[in-house]
Formats: sequence, structure tokens, C-alpha cells
Amino acid sequence: MMRPWRLLLAVGLLGLCGLATPQAPSTAPANRPGRAYVIDLEGEVNDFTRAMLVKRLETARAGGADTIILKINTWGGSALSALEISQLLKRQDDLHIIAFVEQKAISAGAMIAVACNEIVMQPGSMLGDCAPIVPGMQLQRTERAKAEGPILAEFADSAHRNGYDPLLISSMVNVNRVVYFIESPDGTRRFVGEEDYDKYVRNGDWKPVAGLPNPIVDAESLLTVSADQAAKLGLSKATLSTPADLAQARGLTIVGTLSHSPGEKLIALLSSDAVRGILSLVFVLSLYAAFKAPGTGPPEAIAVASLALLVGVPMLTGYAGWFEIILIVLGIALLATEVFVLPGFGIAGIGGICLILAGLLSTFMPAEPPMPGWLPTLAGTYDALWRGVVVITVALAAALVGGIWLHRHLPQVPVFNKIVLNTVVGSQPEANYAVDVNEPVWPEIGAVGRALTDLRPGGTAAFADEQTSELQTVAVVSDSGFVPANTRIVVREVHGNRIVVRPAETA
Repeated sequence: MMRPWRLLLAVGLLGLCGLATPQAPSTAPANRPGRAYVIDLEGEVNDFTRAMLVKRLETARAGGADTIILKINTWGGSALSALEISQLLKRQDDLHIIAFVEQKAISAGAMIAVACNEIVMQPGSMLGDCAPIVPGMQLQRTERAKAEGPILAEFADSAHRNGYDPLLISSMVNVNRVVYFIESPDGTRRFVGEEDYDKYVRNGDWKPVAGLPNPIVDAESLLTVSADQAAKLGLSKATLSTPADLAQARGLTIVGTLSHSPGEKLIALLSSDAVRGILSLVFVLSLYAAFKAPGTGPPEAIAVASLALLVGVPMLTGYAGWFEIILIVLGIALLATEVFVLPGFGIAGIGGICLILAGLLSTFMPAEPPMPGWLPTLAGTYDALWRGVVVITVALAAALVGGIWLHRHLPQVPVFNKIVLNTVVGSQPEANYAVDVNEPVWPEIGAVGRALTDLRPGGTAAFADEQTSELQTVAVVSDSGFVPANTRIVVREVHGNRIVVRPAETA
């Protein structure tokens, strides 16, 4: 499924920041044999990975490359993004793409490696393990076939294009397939299942290939191989330490390396669980402050900025869309309705909290290929959901502790005390009229003005200037809750640019 707007958003973000990998000079010569670019593909596989890979392939092509060494080091990621990357690589007919497995190409990484024209592995690296499972659930035969269908089809296509044995490749995806590797007396080798194994080995002259497990993979496992095993199985063409060694062995000249730019590293940092937990904490606390003293500005600005990062970065990486944004916005709207319109705290407030939490948790879950049912079916999706639950729970616990601390101490903290009410609603006015006589203030304590807008409790009011007698508008905060527009108000407190008022009739 193509999502071009996410590609444009990702490339546009890095382009505006000036952080993207620079393009090759426009004066580069036309394609010449033996020119190679090394492209890094490491970390989590997602939509942002795909967007950057598209950009780097075009950069390498513009630089005259005819070979791409795709250096892979990943535990996996979004299955849908991996499918799109796999299909993208197989469309590059003018480029010979070599997957260089550095340390690991697991799950989505294995799908991408198999899609390349050939695989070369670093000593000690791993390849394989790409199956959809549902933790705690036993998929029936039909459900499992549908869940595995898109992934198996992609592996089968890659096997056909690149000369891998389909039975062996499918055992990376299907946990029920038993694969044996056998050879005949004349040295002919083939991969067979259990039935053929009985026919060839127990009733014939064939025997298991020495130096490898027998079977290669059993009914309880997924094919995951080391560099040495991959070479013996025909999955890997060579075992080399670095892309430079690969280039030397193939007579290639590496004319450029396209690695992660500062912008991509920033996106990766903002996508980390630790940073997302901190952003969730900041969002919850700023949202609480915004509802506690609305109209003051800083809490609302901080809440919007933290929410933009919480949702904007997952949108770039393919973990969020408009659905998550709608959930969170509706949740905030329900909370605002509960706080400012409805008395007490009931269904609207609880529903708002649930929608916000559901939206935030959804941003941790990658998109999946079309599969049956409403629930996620891939193991990576459940792992991501569990990580999201842990991150959000820790953030909420920290927000609770932080909220208690802020309630007690924020009025004494410089700058921040200007956005928090110090008074108690309904308290006696005489108790709060004190002010430092050495600090001139305007409007003065006790000055009478008029609310120009509804105070909810923040808003705008007008007071007469003592020197010019002209009306001046200022931002004010009511300590008596909601005050309708055009109500006469009296100044209770002045702290810098924070003016606390209440209706004149009650004062």
C-alpha cells in the first residue's frame, strides 16, 4: 500500500531542516561498471526507513552507481513497510543490489535481504525468523494461512527471482514446515520435507548433508541461520567482514556511503521509548495545567508541542495516521466539556481519558498487511503494543507524582508561578489584597474593570489607565471560575503579567 504523502512529509521535513543526506553532484558521469554505493539500513524498519531508502537509491543512481551494497542491521519492524521495501528493491532493474548482513537481518530484515539480488554475510551474523504469530492465541489453519499469505507470497517471489529454494525460504515464515537437506552419492543436493525425506533417506541411498543440523528446521522452529550455515545452504554467496572487503572481492569501486543523517538520528531519538515516555509525561502535565488555568498560554503551547511530537513522529515512521489524531482530539474535547460545561466528573471525562490513552497507544503499533479479523496478528505488533502500555503507564505514574509536586510547589517557582492560581475559590478577598508596596503594579489591587470576553477562567478585560484615562485591555484570570462577558470585575492580585480578578459584586 503506497502512502506518498508520508514520503513527501518525511523528505520535506529533512529538506527544510537541511539535515538530509546531500545529493551527489549533478556532474557525475553516467553509469559505469564497477561503481558501488553503500547504503545503511539499520534500526527499526518503518515507513521513514522506506522514504529514506527511496531517496538514497536516487542519490546513488545520480552518482553513476550500478551496484548497491545494502548494509542491513536490524531486528525488524513494520511488516507492511518491509513488504513495500522488498517490492521497491525488486523494481530496481538497473541496479544490482547486494544485501550485506551486518550482525543481524531478523524478521522484516530477512524479508528485505532475501529480496536483494544476492546476500553476503558478516562472520557471526544472523538471518531469518519472519513469522506472524499472535501471543496467547492458537490460530486455526485457515486463519494462519490468511495471516501468513502476504508474507509467504513475497518470500516465494523473492526465492523465484533470486534462485533460492522455496521450501527452505518458506520455513522462515511458516513454523509448521520441517525441512531436511540431503545429498545423493553423486553429490546432488536438495531440500525436502518429511515425506520425501523418508522416501530418499530411509528407503534409498541419500543421506543428510554433513556439518548441518538434521533437520535444518523442525516443526517447532523458524529458520534462523548463522553466516556459516547460510553459506552451506546457498542463502549467502560469501562471508566477508566489511563492505570494503566485498567491493575488493568483486572488483567494485565504492564511490559513496549513504548513512544516517542527523535528521534521521533525531527522528530515531524522538521515536525511542524513553523520549516518548518523557513527551507523554510533559503532555499530561501541561494538559492538566491548561485545564486548571486555561487561557494563560504556556500550558497550552507546551501541550500542543508535545502532542505534535508524540503523533507527528509516528506519522513519519508509519505508526500513526489521522485515526490516532482524531481519537486524541476527541478525547481532549470530551475532557474540556467535562471540565468547563458539565458539573462533576462522569462519562464525558472518563471517555475522554480512554480515547486519549487509546490514541497514544495506537501510535506505538505499526500498520499491518491486510489480514483477517479486527485484532493484530503479527508478533511485532503485540510487542509494540506491550511496549506502549509500559511507556504510557510509567508516564502516567510519573505525571501523578509530578502533578502532586507541582500543585504544592509550582506557585513558588519563578516564571511558572505566573500560570498557576494561588487563591482558593470562595476565599475572603481581604486575605489576598496584600502586595509588595515597593513594586508598582497596573492595574492596581482593587481596580474595577469589565470583562470583555467570558473568563473560563482565563480571558480578556479592560481597565482605565490612571494617566490617560483610556481603556487598556489585558489578559486576566478569574479565581471564581466562569465569569460571563460584560461583568464588572475587581483586581485581586497582580504577579508580573498575571492578573487575578473576580466579579465586583462578590468582592
